[in-house]
Parts: sequence; structure tokens; C-alpha cells
Amino acid sequence: MIHAPNMLMIGSCGRNSGKTTFACELLKRLTVHHEIVAAKVTTIQERNGTCPRGGEGCGVCATLDGRFCITEETLRGGTKDTQRLLAAGAARVFWLRVMSEHLEEGAQAFIETIGARCPIVCESNSLRTKVEPAFFLLFCGSGDKTIKASAGAVQQYADRLVVFDGTRFDLDPAHVAIMGNRWTIGGEAITCKPSTTGEI
Repeated sequence: MIHAPNMLMIGSCGRNSGKTTFACELLKRLTVHHEIVAAKVTTIQERNGTCPRGGEGCGVCATLDGRFCITEETLRGGTKDTQRLLAAGAARVFWLRVMSEHLEEGAQAFIETIGARCPIVCESNSLRTKVEPAFFLLFCGSGDKTIKASAGAVQQYADRLVVFDGTRFDLDPAHVAIMGNRWTIGGEAITCKPSTTGEI
């Protein structure tokens, strides 16, 4: 297991769970006083398989050459998650695309690329199987009844299940802070663990 005490990892039970919105709220508030790196991980099960987001997909994953690829986002203001994170104030934003069988290798290269100097907020489920962050928050929509497979595989590692009703989170983003280059969560104890049955 790769230890990353400067990382806040954010996972998702399904689409529209609010995880990127939450990350952007953190960045807008905390980058006033801290330099924060943001990251996103896409794990590919099959090179020519179905899109991990569902549907036909954009073809980005299918065109991955090699075991993994790390790219840096440079465009602000678009609708892509990485562009939203950069526009919200992240100092740099990285995207790891990695074949599932090479996740550990990709994760090690990813962590080395980002470094340990700055706090990191990272969107991923599967990375939690290889990386131990300061906190792992798993986001779910208030109407979700089941979770996607990648979330089910890591839900036992979640420090807290965060529910999003489309407008608000049941964890106030203001309770998340940074001391030095380490993430802290105050205001409420991190004791709520998701179910391990595959249901919310």
C-alpha cells in the first residue's frame, strides 16, 4: 500500500454524486491560503471495453497507449472535471488513465509525479485499493439505492459516506481544512462507515 498522508481522496457511488462540486468548493475556499494539486483517476478494465462512465463514451480510454498515461490539464472554464478543478483554483491538475492490471504501477508513478509537497485532492474509487490517503470520502446521491462496482470494492475503506441531495452535502465543506500540508476534518467525528452489503 502506498501511503499518501497529504491526499484527500474522493470516491463516488455513482454519477452525479457531487464529488467534483465538493472538491471545487474546497479549492475555491482553501487555495486562498494553500497551494493545492487536484487529480483524477480513470481505471480501464478493458482497452476496447465499455466506457467506465457508461454509454458509448468519448474514445479517450480506448486510445490509451501502453499501461498508463499521466496528463496535465491546462484549459480552464470547460465542463470536464479536470477543467472545473483547475478553474476552481487548483495549482495544477493531473489525470491518470490506467489499465486495471497496472493500477499499482500507475499509482506509484502518479504519486511521484504529483509529489508530497502540496496537499492533493484526488477523485477516484479504484486508487484506494493501492493508496492510503489521509481521508477517503465516498459520495452518494440521496436517491441512490445501489452503488457501482468500483465503489463497492472500496466502501469498507471509506472514512465517511457523504450524501448529496443535489444542493447540499451532509458534510459541510467548511469542516474540511488543511494544516501544514495535511488534511483535517473537524466539526464532526469521522465514524460513519458505509454498509458492506452493496446497498446504501
